[in-house]
Amino acid sequence: MVFGILACSLVLSTVLVTPSATNIAEANTASYRITYKLPPNPEKYLFLNVQMVSITNPHPLPLQLRPYSSDDYMIDMETEESYHKMYFSYRLKFLSSKKGFLWNLYHFIGNLPPAYPADMNLDELDQGIKKNTDAYSKEGRALRETRAQINMNARLQPLVQAGYVMPNEIDDGIATKEFVATVLYRMFGTVRPYHGGIDLKDSENVAVRWAVEVGLPGYVVDSEGYIYPDSPLSMESGPEKYAQEHAYDRLQHFMKLILPGKKTESGWEYYQVKLAPGMVPTQPRDLISVNGKPYNDDPVSSITESQEYQNASRKIGQYFIPKFPQMLDQARKDALKPRAWDWSRDLIHHPNFSKGIAAYRKNKSSKNLNAVYQAVRKHYNLSIRQDSTAIIKSVLDNVK
Repeated sequence: MVFGILACSLVLSTVLVTPSATNIAEANTASYRITYKLPPNPEKYLFLNVQMVSITNPHPLPLQLRPYSSDDYMIDMETEESYHKMYFSYRLKFLSSKKGFLWNLYHFIGNLPPAYPADMNLDELDQGIKKNTDAYSKEGRALRETRAQINMNARLQPLVQAGYVMPNEIDDGIATKEFVATVLYRMFGTVRPYHGGIDLKDSENVAVRWAVEVGLPGYVVDSEGYIYPDSPLSMESGPEKYAQEHAYDRLQHFMKLILPGKKTESGWEYYQVKLAPGMVPTQPRDLISVNGKPYNDDPVSSITESQEYQNASRKIGQYFIPKFPQMLDQARKDALKPRAWDWSRDLIHHPNFSKGIAAYRKNKSSKNLNAVYQAVRKHYNLSIRQDSTAIIKSVLDNVK
């Protein structure tokens, strides 16, 4: 794997700020300089979730589900009192568990009929639970656990029948990177196949390598080429013992908005979306620097509250908002492409680029360099670090 340093040609704007008396200590300087960068490849900085958009082609009919939420499930499996005392702990445990992931995946798909048992009157079960006011009694707990299992199985069984998960894969364990990738590869592997070339040190699993290639949130490879497939999803590289809610949440948004995540009778299609009023499809802090250093390296709340920071954020929004349709379209196209994993194999010795490389090496003109860069961009889904003419020039000049 080849790692490069980001060196993009960016539009730069500067605002000089003198902190007020209330934030001099936090800024730890007499003044600070805010700069923001407007990238030529805005799709690489796309940040989106379902709350930021309106979907214009939703599923026409809601699922024929009984009114029973994941919160209801957790309360039935625990007790209402303990659930409210340990809400965040229970929620994270559910979200990152195999059954919790599959529950949410079932709702994500949105059109698989639930599989309730035909030989049980569920209304009578609900009434029996209401009459049994002692949730701590043996009978009360048994009734609630029965209801919980019925509602869970009503969602799991359709996923099994669809072939997305095998019965022997479902248990009370954590939804690891390998488990999640395996399920999603079965779902999307036909519409978004694996191109190959992802060389992980600790996993030959095609589904895991596919997840890395697609760029699924939660699949960050470390500098040595390790993914740690038995760890929970994480937005950071390296082994992770404890699950992160953010990683599982971001995955849901990615599947719905970037992948063709709408299941129809004819296959998987894209949801058509419009950016909601007032939404900015990026995170301005990713593009703002303070005294020449990325804001994210040392975030200070008083700076974000300043008028100057807000002005920079507004300018960034004005740049990104009109570009949203093109950004989303390009991000979706990029998610279907292979990755440039090994520059020697994937660029220098790749037959698609041989003529362009020969032309560049003949006179090293900027025109020929840009031609190679554009060809590489068109073929591969480049990371932010890879996506610049400076990086491609360095590869052409130094990699054999």
